[in-house]
Amino acid sequence: MTWQSVGVMSPGEMGAAVAAVLRAHGLRVVTYLEGRSARTRQRAEAARLEVVPTLAQLVHTVEAVLSIVPTMSAPAVGAGIAQAISPTGKPLYFIEANAISPMTSTAIEETITQAGGRYIDGCIIGGATSMDSSGMLYLSGPDAEVAAAALRPHGLQVEVLGERPGQASAFKMGYAGFTKGTTALMLELTLMAQAWGFLDALLAKYASSHPEALRLFTTHVTTWPEYAAIRAEEMVELTAMAEAAGLQPVMAPGAEHILTALAQLPWDPQDPTDQAALARQLPLQELIQLLAAKGLRQATGEHAR
Repeated sequence: MTWQSVGVMSPGEMGAAVAAVLRAHGLRVVTYLEGRSARTRQRAEAARLEVVPTLAQLVHTVEAVLSIVPTMSAPAVGAGIAQAISPTGKPLYFIEANAISPMTSTAIEETITQAGGRYIDGCIIGGATSMDSSGMLYLSGPDAEVAAAALRPHGLQVEVLGERPGQASAFKMGYAGFTKGTTALMLELTLMAQAWGFLDALLAKYASSHPEALRLFTTHVTTWPEYAAIRAEEMVELTAMAEAAGLQPVMAPGAEHILTALAQLPWDPQDPTDQAALARQLPLQELIQLLAAKGLRQATGEHAR
């Protein structure tokens, strides 16, 4: 099967990156921007996406929709697409590509399939800037091979994990737990080191003994001032998934505590240092010092209580 057009909900940083890859490789990419921010609209314009005024028109126009939105927005996006599908009877392919638990994925699947759509569980691993090279879309479910065959000719790297629905979402949670959990641990340790006056020495030791861990930490923590709230949502989903597996999770709730505390810090877009942090331009040592100065150590304790 080939697809001539897809919808992307919605062109945030990752959504716009995926849309740009697909469009650059000959696929018509359509989006819907009602209620979206000016920044998202700018991204859609920069990626030269086709914008339609309603979800109904989006569903009428495309053969498949990729949902790439913040974690807690995923069910609402699925419900909106299902509502638009229902009157048409169109067997639209809906690819759920968000950081959600398999239980949330199953709930969205029921919403889509009851409306007449075809559901594909998915997730994306990789940075927005690397979607045209090393980024990967993972899929699972009965129609996963169909979607993979339709998307691969248009620039995306796609791997099918299996025919079982929920596998891709569970895979994403397992990976997100590693990256966010490791980053949260190292953030806690570096805040401690900053308080005791040996931050530079600790970072130097990480660089010589565990360079890959330091690289991961630096890559992820520098995005957290902007995306901490969204990353905390991922840890809520991971906690639910672990509990459903019969575990009593410690790491995921701990990472959620740190992320939520970070998300609640005040940021002044007029302050040059804050501006540099939000733009991911602050060196790691300076970022740790800034977070400490903003009271992150105390905030993590207050949130845990």
